[in-house]
Amino acid sequence: MRALLRYHAVLLLRSQRWLPPVLLYAALVAMSLDGQSHLGSQLGWNAAMLVPALAWLTRSLLAAEPPAARACLAAATGPGRPQYAALAVPLAAGPLLVLLAAAGSLLVCPVPSGVSVATVLGDGLAGGLVCTLAGSALGALCAPPLVRTTAGGVAALVMGSVMLLVLSASPANAAVRDAFSSDRTGSRFPLLPLVAVLPLVAACWWASARAAGRAGAAADRETG
Repeated sequence: MRALLRYHAVLLLRSQRWLPPVLLYAALVAMSLDGQSHLGSQLGWNAAMLVPALAWLTRSLLAAEPPAARACLAAATGPGRPQYAALAVPLAAGPLLVLLAAAGSLLVCPVPSGVSVATVLGDGLAGGLVCTLAGSALGALCAPPLVRTTAGGVAALVMGSVMLLVLSASPANAAVRDAFSSDRTGSRFPLLPLVAVLPLVAACWWASARAAGRAGAAADRETG
C-alpha cells in the first residue's frame, strides 16, 4: 500500500492537477482575510471552502491516471487497493490546507474578548477536518469510475458542494455553523458532525472502489 500511495502522490504532483483546486482555495481564503471577520467566522469560511476544493482535488487525481496504467495496477495489487490509495492522497493534503489557512487567519483575525483563542482555533480546525472528509466523499462520487465524463463530474461536484454546505442535515453545514457560533457562545466542538461524516466517507470510498473493481473486471473480460 505504501508503494501505491507514493505512486499516486507523485502522479498528482507531476501532473500539476493539484494546482487549480489549491489555488482556488488559497484565493477564496485570501479574499476573505479582511481583518474584520472574527477568528471563528474566518475558520468557518476556511472550512466551508474545503468542500469544493478537496472534492476537485480528489477528482483530479482519480481522473489523471491513464486506463492502461490503472489496469496494470489493478492486475498487480487487486482492483480496490489502487482506488483507496488514490483517494487517500488528496485526503492527506486536506489537514495541511486547514493548518495553512488557520495560520493566516490567526495573524489577521481578531478574537472577541472573553473567548479563548485556543478553544476557537480547536473548534475551527475540527470543523475543517469535517469539511475535508465531506469533500473527499464528494470527490469519490464525482470521479471515475462512477462518473466518467468531465461535464458530468463538474456538474455533480458543484451541485454536491452546494448541497453539503446548504442543507442543515449535512455534517459540513453543521461544522461550519459551529465554527461561526464559537465567536459568540464559546466552545462549539463539532463532535456530532465529525461522527456523522465518517460513515459517509466510508460509504463513498467503498462505492468508488467497488465500481473500480467492476470496471477492471469488465476490461479483463473484453481483453480476454
